[in-house]
Amino acid sequence: MRTANTHKNMARCAATATLACVLGLGLAAPAYADTASDLAAARTKLEQIGTQTQQIYDELATQTQALDQTAGEITQKQQEIADGQAKLSTYVAGEYKTGGLSLLQVLTGVDDLSDMLSRLFYYGKVSDKQAQTIQEVKELKQQLTDKQAEQEKNVATTQKKVDELNAQQAEAQNVVNSLDSQLQAELAAEAEANAALQAGINASTAEKATVSNETAGTTENTNNGGQTNNNNNQGGNTPAPAPQPAPTPAPAPTPSAPSQSVDGGSVVSRAYSKLGYAYSWGGIGPNSFDCSGFVSYCLTGRYCRLGTTVDFMGWTRVSDPQPGDVVVNSYHTGIYIGNGQMIHASDYSTGVIISSVAAGMNNNYIFVRY
Repeated sequence: MRTANTHKNMARCAATATLACVLGLGLAAPAYADTASDLAAARTKLEQIGTQTQQIYDELATQTQALDQTAGEITQKQQEIADGQAKLSTYVAGEYKTGGLSLLQVLTGVDDLSDMLSRLFYYGKVSDKQAQTIQEVKELKQQLTDKQAEQEKNVATTQKKVDELNAQQAEAQNVVNSLDSQLQAELAAEAEANAALQAGINASTAEKATVSNETAGTTENTNNGGQTNNNNNQGGNTPAPAPQPAPTPAPAPTPSAPSQSVDGGSVVSRAYSKLGYAYSWGGIGPNSFDCSGFVSYCLTGRYCRLGTTVDFMGWTRVSDPQPGDVVVNSYHTGIYIGNGQMIHASDYSTGVIISSVAAGMNNNYIFVRY
């Protein structure tokens, strides 16, 4: 029986060691860190495209306004030319009636008003002053027409830029949406993995306790079987052992006074695993937290409460905070993750989020270490 128990204990120890290796691998850097970084970069790019789009929209509006103004000026000059045409028509009709001008000479092959004006000038039927005025109107109209063509070209070019930026913005938004969905999926997977990891830790702890109890029982049986009864050799009875006093139980630790050091990487990993979870007053998990309940889980890996923010403020203060330290004031607390940022159970509308320490704590806070 002793040999069988020994083999069984060895097998259990080997299983426990294997689980410890698996748990060690679980402490590696979270896979979602790269996705979160990519998502932040994509959001920054989307904001930049949005700024460029707004600038190009402003430029398009300015160009369109100038084009409308030029179109108005062309309309005005066309009206002036129409007025001149009416006067010249009256003049031509008068000349025709008096026989001074052959209408056939003027109108044969005329394509438009400009051509008619040129013919009138050629036949000497228009004074120098009239000719100069007509020529100035023609030149100004041509300048405006050229200006309009150039402005239309500029507007078309700017509109093309707007279309391109809109396409880039749509593509960037798709990337942000995709990365956000990927991050949420990875966080959900990480939460599931952490739950399995915690179950493995609990099973390992129970297995170790069973192994220790059976080992102690085997040792006790072996010692009793090997005892020599000297009194039997003398024909006497073995006296009963004197009763021993019961051991004094150790006092329970005070929850608000930290009694162990923790690994900052594990604390931060637990904090990341609960991103997006709900806020609830008095919540200690597993699906919702208040601020101190969230910090308690991150520090211990258990769904418990170490204390309140007032208790945390009594812990050892640090001036060089590291990832995994606690940032706290009299009414709020969170886990510091480095680079001036923290993860905390913020409020009912946002739940567990990442934010800057200053924004989350209103610039009134201290750092403490568990």
